[in-house]
Amino acid sequence: MGESKGDGLSVRTSLALVVMCVYGLHQFYLNFLGTEESSPVRRVNTDADGTVTSEGDNADFALFTHEKNELHCMERELRHPCVKELRNWISDKGDKTTEQLALSCVNEVLQLSTDFYELKNMTHLMLDLDTNVHVFDRDSRNNAFVMTGIKFAEKLMEHEQCRADFDKKGPYETRCVALFAKLAILKYKNAGMEDKAMEVFKRVTSMSWKGKVNTYAPGEAIQWDHFKHTPQIWVPGLRSQPIWPREQWKDLPITTFLEENFATLKEEAMKATINPEESGFEEAYRFLYEKGSWDTVMLYHNRTFSEECENVFPKMCALLKTQLPSKPGLPWTSNQNEQAMVIKMKVGTDVEIHSGPANNILNIHIGIAGLEGARLMVAGTNYTWDEGKVIAWDGSYDHSVDCVHCKEERVIMMVRYMHPDTTAASFKGIKRTHYEDVPIEMQ
Repeated sequence: MGESKGDGLSVRTSLALVVMCVYGLHQFYLNFLGTEESSPVRRVNTDADGTVTSEGDNADFALFTHEKNELHCMERELRHPCVKELRNWISDKGDKTTEQLALSCVNEVLQLSTDFYELKNMTHLMLDLDTNVHVFDRDSRNNAFVMTGIKFAEKLMEHEQCRADFDKKGPYETRCVALFAKLAILKYKNAGMEDKAMEVFKRVTSMSWKGKVNTYAPGEAIQWDHFKHTPQIWVPGLRSQPIWPREQWKDLPITTFLEENFATLKEEAMKATINPEESGFEEAYRFLYEKGSWDTVMLYHNRTFSEECENVFPKMCALLKTQLPSKPGLPWTSNQNEQAMVIKMKVGTDVEIHSGPANNILNIHIGIAGLEGARLMVAGTNYTWDEGKVIAWDGSYDHSVDCVHCKEERVIMMVRYMHPDTTAASFKGIKRTHYEDVPIEMQ
């Protein structure tokens, strides 16, 4: 996730998918295991498609639903157990009794469940990955509910259906172990538990796999090269560096292009921020921050220039069409592979540590307005924006952004750009990426 807005993850509303739906979280909940009457765990009876059966038609099957516009991932229905216990706690978080009952219920599921979809949905629920508002990590990032959510993710990583992705999916597709290991690592980091994050990192980077289709030696199944560099999709053979220095910008023509055309960009961007809703600004990645506002208007996405680009940024749009796509004909690993957007951040917004989906996507920022006090952190180092100046960096490294000390709303442009080392040879032997099929002549 670059300034990780703008993911997919329709041109505007798809933003909320990239980190999570885009990362392979597109399967519907199928079914929960049955349970004995003596168990306090509440489960939902469903058929093989995840539809509530007649026995459970009136069941309270989820805390959050699409009907109430509470979920941003439209391809997932978040069915889960312990609904009653969790809802009682949410309605009165000061009640220690309801809190303990809720924790007891989810911990029993953690201990006893072997159902892949149950573990997956509980991970999403406890870590606030799918909801439009923060519930479990609202007050802290290391409370008992968040820690339980991380444990669900770690248990899911060990599940045979999760590990089967090493056979079922190609190396440029989002595989279950890489995705949920990344999530667990990031959540531990945001909780201030670097030692726990490192344990997960070492465990998965040293794992091997011997399946019916593929065999991987230690270090081959998960090829991360650094503790702060954990994308779920890894393209080998690419230069790996958090920041791209100016002396390497000859390989990134978009950098000098943005600086040379800054006057045009600023003129149209500042007009757009006067009436942001009419200009197409929408919030996204709501799960990455609790307070504030972080909105984007997408200009280029899914190889298409948006209506907002044509109508709100007509001059800049015409210029961008000379630059994007940067490598026509090459497959994309993610719908984020190349994008262009203008992003504004409200004073007081603080976005947690996160990272993008693939290591062949670079983020090119240029500061526009309200930059004083704004901060970008990449791989543990802080940076600031200057008006009309570019910062080129790799969004697959850990990063965070904040406007805690801003004087006014911060406005920048971001172009997601295919790594210049990505070539047709990068796709030799690859049938499909997470985003699309690879042309036969490249395989």
